[in-house]
Amino acid sequence: MTIKNICTLIDSRKEELFTLLGDLIKINSEGFIDHGNEEECARYIHKLCTELGLESTLYLPTDLPGFTEHSDYMPGRGLENRYNVSAIYKGKTDRNGLMIMGHTDTVAIGDPAKWEHDPLCGEVIDGKLYGRGACDDKYALASSLFIMKLLKENGFVPSENLVFAAYSDEEYGGSHGALAAVLRDRCDRIVNLDCEADTIWHCGTGGGEVKYHFHTKEIADSAEKAGRAIGIVMDVLEQFKENRRKELSENPYYKGTIIPDTSLRYMGVKAGNDGSDLGDGFVYFVYYTDKTKDEINAEFDALDVIIKERLERIGVVGEGFVPNTRFFHYVHTEPDSDDIKLMLEAANEVGATVPAVVGSCLSDLSVINKFGSTSAYGFGAGRNFSEIGGAHQPNEFIDCDKFLEFTKTVAAYILKILG
Repeated sequence: MTIKNICTLIDSRKEELFTLLGDLIKINSEGFIDHGNEEECARYIHKLCTELGLESTLYLPTDLPGFTEHSDYMPGRGLENRYNVSAIYKGKTDRNGLMIMGHTDTVAIGDPAKWEHDPLCGEVIDGKLYGRGACDDKYALASSLFIMKLLKENGFVPSENLVFAAYSDEEYGGSHGALAAVLRDRCDRIVNLDCEADTIWHCGTGGGEVKYHFHTKEIADSAEKAGRAIGIVMDVLEQFKENRRKELSENPYYKGTIIPDTSLRYMGVKAGNDGSDLGDGFVYFVYYTDKTKDEINAEFDALDVIIKERLERIGVVGEGFVPNTRFFHYVHTEPDSDDIKLMLEAANEVGATVPAVVGSCLSDLSVINKFGSTSAYGFGAGRNFSEIGGAHQPNEFIDCDKFLEFTKTVAAYILKILG
């Protein structure tokens, strides 16, 4: 099987690829912080993999011995039915040579009234394929399954095993599915197919989302004190914000990007609860860092002392910093690594846009790179959160031409690595 042959096949059968993605979108697999609906989608993928003759396994992250004792396990994610799929395309040598992976869960659909098209339609309209998960991240699953089907039908036997992982619990800072996937099937090379189009993510910031709660000492008949407390917490956080900006401005992978100036963003602040709980409030923020978890926690401990002292003066009790997501580790792969060079070559050979090699914010690279392979990186065809119809937005879609480019590039990369 040559790169030219696989690209010709992909073009000639593109409608089959679009139908496969549409079928995946039609399966509601919304994920939430404390539970998820990935099971039906995982079972569907497991069935397809089994029919392809792959060595396919449906399993829960918690099925892995010692998983709940792992240093990066985070309780409260409702993993009881959040299934992963591992499918192994056997090679001439029974050694795992490459893992390609994508996640089955999506963010919530939200208000259906904000969608022009049914959020579970999976339909192509004017060159765009619509539906929740279209560009985050079901296109990755469809491409992987489609490529393996074409390779199987044409008798391709890889030099080493090709491992496909369809994993759960990505959204809202989970990462348990990705962690389980890389722990279960060890591979030297891993590509996480969850990335913005025309980019390769060779590194990811650390950090996460955090809330600082507080309440008044006495019963409150006004949200005034809680409102003043918001300002105090935000004022103290200015130094933390500046520390993050400075460190990332000095990081060669983020220097000159927008990341340092957005390294602390407020996601919400609240005083009272629409007429009740008037003495309660919180400040909710996300931050990016290249420091370790212990270093960040030491900063939070010091800031907590200052905040509590200042809140005490106005009769408010600080409750401390509480993570709203896991702590994401700062990880990186050298931007000129041999594996990344091969992906760039693959894109060039199939006539796709050659991706820029850049750093990302919070992503599953945190656990994939740290616990799977230090050469892992991200590559995808996703669309930015800030775009109309982008990831997490109403009317989410993927451009069909970009989807085809991505599929050809991944297929060419597989042939380069395992051909």
